[in-house]
This record gives sequence, structure tokens and C-alpha cells, in this order.
Amino acid sequence: MFTIKFIFIYFLLRVFFDNPFVALVAIVIAYAIIDRWYIGALPDFVKPLSRWKRIMKLKRDLKFSPSPGHTLYEIGALQVEGGYMQEGLKNLEKAHNLIQEYPDIEYYLGVARIRTGALESGKEALENALKLNPKIQYGFPYIYLIEYSLKRKEPQEQIDAYLEKIVEYGNPRMYYEVGVVFQQAGSSEKAREMFQKVQVSFRESPSFLRKQQRYYSIMAKVRNIW
Repeated sequence: MFTIKFIFIYFLLRVFFDNPFVALVAIVIAYAIIDRWYIGALPDFVKPLSRWKRIMKLKRDLKFSPSPGHTLYEIGALQVEGGYMQEGLKNLEKAHNLIQEYPDIEYYLGVARIRTGALESGKEALENALKLNPKIQYGFPYIYLIEYSLKRKEPQEQIDAYLEKIVEYGNPRMYYEVGVVFQQAGSSEKAREMFQKVQVSFRESPSFLRKQQRYYSIMAKVRNIW
């Protein structure tokens, strides 16, 4: 039924625009807009641009900031969220030197350190974040502590203890992120288990949250095929 509707709409637009390529582009753009408003199956293509614009503004503000530590922290956190770990780490280290015992700085610092190979100091920062605020980032520090444990080949009991914390906060995105960590570490069976939990968690989620979580449900199914 979906295929028939797609073909029908495509031919209507092709006649209207008198150009098959423009018709196809129009359908893609229309679907992307509808998905952003109602479905949530596609990644947010606007978010990286918004993040970059925010970083550029913060860098300009940094020259005149009366409290550069907080500005450096926000720049570093945004860079880590965007996957730019080395750049983020540099700014977070500077922020950490200026502001002590700030749980969010410790959290992002831990993530950046573990992702750049500084495992021990990364674990220490994550544990500091949890001491300062046990609910910091709603359980996400345990994802990176699991990553640390897998890289350090710690006993399964330690990994299971972290997984119990994941279950406490469990949502589709968390289970998906943990599944990716297990998959990258070569633990295919455990990864598959986490990806299945994504689907269970997604089905049990309130309807108003599903748009935000559908992307992780779809990606978990894709990764489960690998």
C-alpha cells in the first residue's frame, strides 16, 4: 500500500514539475519534514548545524566572558556530544582547572577521556561525577563505565553491576548505546540482548515519547541484523 501511494504521488509531482528529479527531491523533503514533526525515524539533520552555531557563538563570547570556565565547559560538552573528542577534551580540561567539583564537567571529561584512550583517568572522572550527583545524566555514566570494564577485561560481575544501574534508568537510547558498546567490543550475544531490550522498552514507552525514541528502535533492528 505504501509503495502504491509513493508511486502515485511521485507521478503526480512528476507531471506537476515536469521533471522526475525535482519530483523525487520534493518527496524526500516532504517526508523529512513529516518525519521530523510526527514520526522520528530519521536522525535530526538540523541538530549538528545548531550545535556548530552554538559552539561558534560561545567561542566568540569566550573572549569577553567573566567566567570562562563555564563557557569552556559548554563548548567542550557540545564537542563531545558531536563526537569531536580530542577538541572537547582540551576545552574540558581547561574548564576543569578553573572549576572544581562540578558534576557535569566530570561527566563529559570522563566520556572524552575514555573515548580517547585515557581509561583510568576517564573512569576516575565518571566516578567523581556520580559521587557529586548520583543521578547525573540519568545513568549514562554507566554506559562508559561498561566500556571501560570491557576494555580492561574486568570480571563479568562488575559489568553486571553496571548493567543493573542501566536497567534502573533504562530507555531505548540507553539500551541502544550499551548495545553498540558491546558490539564494538565483540560481545555479539550481549549486544543482541541489549538491542532486544530497546524494542521492549520502546513498546512500553508512553506514546508521547515514541517519536523521540523511534530512531533508536530502528537502528537497534538494523544493528541486530549484523
